[in-house]
Amino acid sequence: MLVSEVLNDIAEHIVFGCFNVYKTLMRYVCLLFFPIVKKLVQRKHDRTGLSVNGKEEWAVQVLKEQEFYLRNAIEWNFGFFEGYMDEEWTTQDLTGMATRSMLTRNTKEILHPLTWIMSRMNLQTKSRAWAVGEGHYDIGNDIYEVMLGKYMQYSCGYWKDAKTLDEAQYAKMDLIAQKLKLKPGMKVLDIGCGFGSLDLHLAKHYGVSVVGCSISKEQTRYGEQICKGFPVEFRLCDYRDLNEKFDRIVSVGMFEHVGYRNYRTFFEVVRRCLNDDGIFLLQTIANNHDSVAGFDVWCHKYIFPNGYVPYYMDICKAIEKLWIIEDLHNFGPDYATTLSEWEKNFDAAWPEKLRLKYGDRFYRMWKIYLSMAQGFFASRAFQLYQIVLSKDGLPEGYQSIR
Repeated sequence: MLVSEVLNDIAEHIVFGCFNVYKTLMRYVCLLFFPIVKKLVQRKHDRTGLSVNGKEEWAVQVLKEQEFYLRNAIEWNFGFFEGYMDEEWTTQDLTGMATRSMLTRNTKEILHPLTWIMSRMNLQTKSRAWAVGEGHYDIGNDIYEVMLGKYMQYSCGYWKDAKTLDEAQYAKMDLIAQKLKLKPGMKVLDIGCGFGSLDLHLAKHYGVSVVGCSISKEQTRYGEQICKGFPVEFRLCDYRDLNEKFDRIVSVGMFEHVGYRNYRTFFEVVRRCLNDDGIFLLQTIANNHDSVAGFDVWCHKYIFPNGYVPYYMDICKAIEKLWIIEDLHNFGPDYATTLSEWEKNFDAAWPEKLRLKYGDRFYRMWKIYLSMAQGFFASRAFQLYQIVLSKDGLPEGYQSIR
């Protein structure tokens, strides 16, 4: 581990330690001036489109008044989400509430106080790269097997002509294959290969060999099982360690774990590994305005450790003088539909297959994760990009499909 990485980790512990002291002191101050604090919180919620104790289906119904307002005053959106997990408030329509709030484009007003400090740290160093695998992707395949559908694709489906989740995920995999312009015998690298179903699809239907790179032990194990008999190899490794040539490279839903301080390194690694006449396809969530922060403290603690949603201009800066954009395709609304289907599957499986193992607090955590994510895409605060890149422009040009 580099000295800079050690110092980075120490700084994070100091920041959270100091905040815990601040939080304790602020709790006493807020209790002392509770009526004023309550009004200030209500004004903030008004500006971010939240109806507190209103009659709308999406209105927030407060169940534990003192804790609700104290948490919101001190930790803002972190306290708001955690309060839902601890049954301090409820609503009949989580997704509707989230969408309405995102549409105001004012959600920065209620971000956790540490958001800006943590955003400026490099939380995606090599030594920390494995945290999201251990903290999210390896929590249990049982959740993903019931939620994601037949193809175990943990990324946005393509709903142009699809009527079901499985159809949308198959369409997405085939869309990627066609955009890559694959030919039998080609060697493909998949950075952040998930459960391996895309790699299986490419090898089975397009006659290519695939190397899948992952930081998740469970996903790698699953991929090895479903790809037996096909020319697919899985490697547990950080993307920064890759150093061999491929005809095509693809990365789906992994870039959100790279962090903006490492974007240039990521694109340099991909360029190093791609043949001169090769094609690289990147599928990533992104935001295209500054009303949404890339880093979220609640998501960091409970869902995606060290996650960071890229700002589209940061991607543009990172590829400058490295890549030519051959094609850009935004189908962000399809992610809201995909998330809705995941939520339906999760709810259907919860009582009999998951509740005993994970408990009700986990259920509320997962529900707010899926619902808030739907709100981001339904409100168009987040986009879903497929970006096709070449090193120096393909001589024959590039004809994309939709």
